[in-house]
Amino acid sequence: MAVHKRGDRWHYAFCIRGVRYRGALPEARTKFQAEKAETKIRQDVYEGRYGRPTGEMSFEKFVEEVYRPWARENKRSFKNNEKYKLPMICESKSLKGKTFAQISPLLLEKFKKERCESEMKDGRTRKPSTINRELEIISKIFSLAIKYGVTFTNPCAEVPLLPENNKRVRYLFDEEEQRLLSVLTGPRGHLLPLVILAIGTGMRRGDLFNLTWEKVDLIYVPNSKTGRDYSVPMNEEVGNTLRQIRSTIRGNGYIFINPDTAKPYTDVKTAFGTACQLAGIGHPDPQTTRRYTHGGGSSAGLPQSCHKTRTATSAGSRKCLI
Repeated sequence: MAVHKRGDRWHYAFCIRGVRYRGALPEARTKFQAEKAETKIRQDVYEGRYGRPTGEMSFEKFVEEVYRPWARENKRSFKNNEKYKLPMICESKSLKGKTFAQISPLLLEKFKKERCESEMKDGRTRKPSTINRELEIISKIFSLAIKYGVTFTNPCAEVPLLPENNKRVRYLFDEEEQRLLSVLTGPRGHLLPLVILAIGTGMRRGDLFNLTWEKVDLIYVPNSKTGRDYSVPMNEEVGNTLRQIRSTIRGNGYIFINPDTAKPYTDVKTAFGTACQLAGIGHPDPQTTRRYTHGGGSSAGLPQSCHKTRTATSAGSRKCLI
């Protein structure tokens, strides 16, 4: 018989293609329940699911106990993800309280729809790229869960990403640069050296925030995005700015320190957006205006500094905003 009772517990036993399958059915209380459970187990064998992880672990619990510690040690973008993206993902209506087994491609499509339609505090909706990065984090969580035997499939593989069109070309002209620098006073004065270095070197925002004095010779930058370090030539204005900061700071710690927290800056989005508006410069979004590259650089008699992914304009009077 396919099911039999031993003591007070039901068991199943059957053979398919010469392979014997047997085990206990502790949840079954009657023969009917045992036969129903045995039929499901047979179906799992036929469909290749027998013996695979059940995915009954809570998604949120796995994120807190496994993914978060792993990401803290292995992902350079973790600080930003921990502060913004992970809470959004775990607290979303679609995923909150779900187990891995309950998260299907259809549920992730609902998550996409929820994120596309929800408004932020300023009334704007999220960009497709933001939602795609969240889906990529969910996919990585599932990949880690598969690796550790929590579940056996990644539903993100069946969920297409949203089309992105984030490319924006913007140039900072000489007169705009002067207007921007002129408003970096008072409550926005802490932005002045940051902006001068950004314009003069073309360094990424994260690289500026993480820059330490021991890396300043010309400027040798540990690349936070790609992991490949690069050297940045220093023009006179950048050099003078660094010397002025150095006269007030000792040690080899971070160059740009938030005076309110005594820690390195993590973002200047609000202050920089206000400065751009006061200067009459459109597109105050840091994604557009945070990276500056001199189009010429010849005025300082130094070679142009530019990331390899950027294309400098031939007009020396313009600075490229990406």
